[in-house]
Amino acid sequence: MKNKPYFPMFIDLSDKNIVVVGGGNIATRRVKTLLSFTRNIRVIAPKVTMEMMELGKAGYVELITRPVKRTDFAMAYMVIAATNDRKLNDEIHRICRQEGVYVNVASDREQCDFYFPGIYMEDGLVVGITASGLDHKKARRKEKKSRMLWRGLRRKMRMRRQMMTEVIIGSRESKLAVLQSEMVKSYIEQKSREKNAGSEITVNILTMKTTGDIILDRTLDKVGGKGLFVKELDRALLDGKSNLSVHSLKDMPMEVPEELPLLAFSKREDPRDVLVLPEGVSELDPDKPLGCSSLRRTLQLKKLYPEMEVKSIRGNLQTRLRKLDEGEYSGLILAAAGLKRLGLESRISRYFTPDEMIPSAGQGILAVQGRKGEDYGYLDGYCDRDAWIAGTAERAYVKYLDGGCSSPVAAFAEVDGDEIFIRGLYYSEATGKWLTGQIRGAAEDGEKLGTVLAKAIEI
Repeated sequence: MKNKPYFPMFIDLSDKNIVVVGGGNIATRRVKTLLSFTRNIRVIAPKVTMEMMELGKAGYVELITRPVKRTDFAMAYMVIAATNDRKLNDEIHRICRQEGVYVNVASDREQCDFYFPGIYMEDGLVVGITASGLDHKKARRKEKKSRMLWRGLRRKMRMRRQMMTEVIIGSRESKLAVLQSEMVKSYIEQKSREKNAGSEITVNILTMKTTGDIILDRTLDKVGGKGLFVKELDRALLDGKSNLSVHSLKDMPMEVPEELPLLAFSKREDPRDVLVLPEGVSELDPDKPLGCSSLRRTLQLKKLYPEMEVKSIRGNLQTRLRKLDEGEYSGLILAAAGLKRLGLESRISRYFTPDEMIPSAGQGILAVQGRKGEDYGYLDGYCDRDAWIAGTAERAYVKYLDGGCSSPVAAFAEVDGDEIFIRGLYYSEATGKWLTGQIRGAAEDGEKLGTVLAKAIEI
């Protein structure tokens, strides 16, 4: 069949009835796309994906868990046939044609009255790109290119307004995150005064609440891992709303977008984990749980305190300390670095050595992230050589083992001159056993050594 060009028409779906037949992955993707434009969506299927079930429970879609009937199409404006039964999809197409209802058949492009385009939305702009159902990958590539062109244009416009005299740092809005961003801000301002007397750079901090800061009732492994702490900051960078972002390196995903490279690592603060007790308390209460925020800590705590219950705790540092002091927990396991940066070192009751509890990869290091191709001369001299070598080695280890918040993997590297010493930990879900290892070698080979250690432990 000769390819037919499809007329691009933007339609208000807010008051239109949409029927989706099918509850699998394709149907779920279609529904998620449509939810940006309407909530009048009825999903009909005997079985649905867990994600679709959650959308139904949340009231985003009307979920009907039974086989479809002809009467289900009576008031429909458009129908999406996305079942795994080709005969049923064909029958739905036949009925819709008889009833004069627009239909999209996921299993047969020639039975589609319309296609789902690659969509990019931002600040009221909606871009839709289609290859007339022939080449979805090509459409996605073009959609991505359009997105980058738009972001590039917006970025250039902002840069012109700023005349390169302003640097905007993107930061999470927690007290600790802002303080860490202020540390980088102070360095840039000092560097600017030294190099450009009379025309210093103005540095401002743009704070925002990330998805990881909003979802606090579940552990990170249940809601998407470390990427939840950076998604909003990444978008601000890509859109030109900020010039750079400051993160705790331990909160960074192992995969970083090529267009948003890591620029520099700060000098490392104390990397150890610590025990914090309630104010005025000197011993753990065995009747109350220990609070921590990661599987890495939880599993290591079971060896250190086998008689203690360990319970997840989320929220910023102040929130966790408040819950501790109110009596919800007998103690908290936290990073020493955050406490020291906030002037709360006096709250620390015990330091765990790296042999007792291997820290999270990158713990104690600040990561500065920017945009590819931009001039970051104002950061010259900020990056700490030892922190960069150690942090890169630790991340290589975790990346190879595909670890993060969802996998109890830990790595800690110490750099001494031209030598590096790396500890690694890996929890085998298949055997339920801890696997640990060490490696020593030339500091310049830190990243490679991290991968070598990971391979050895995995075996």
